[in-house]
Amino acid sequence: MRTRGSTLWRRRAMRMRGKKKRLRLSLVKNSTAVNTSIQRKLRQLQKIIPGCNEMDLETLFPRIANYILSLQVKVNILKNISTLYGV
Repeated sequence: MRTRGSTLWRRRAMRMRGKKKRLRLSLVKNSTAVNTSIQRKLRQLQKIIPGCNEMDLETLFPRIANYILSLQVKVNILKNISTLYGV
């Protein structure tokens, strides 16, 4: 004969199995949504940065970092020129 506690434990365990399965399914759905979102953003980055079309990720990120650095240098140069001429 089973005790009342073991029956309750089994019910809770069965409920948790269903919740875990639903959680796993939602995580898989979210991960595919995140992956497509990341891929879309990477394609946008490749369009913005000159010369980065169809580039793999290993070379894309250093190229983007160099491009951002060069843009920052250009902005600093333009700021210095504008303060030099009082504009």
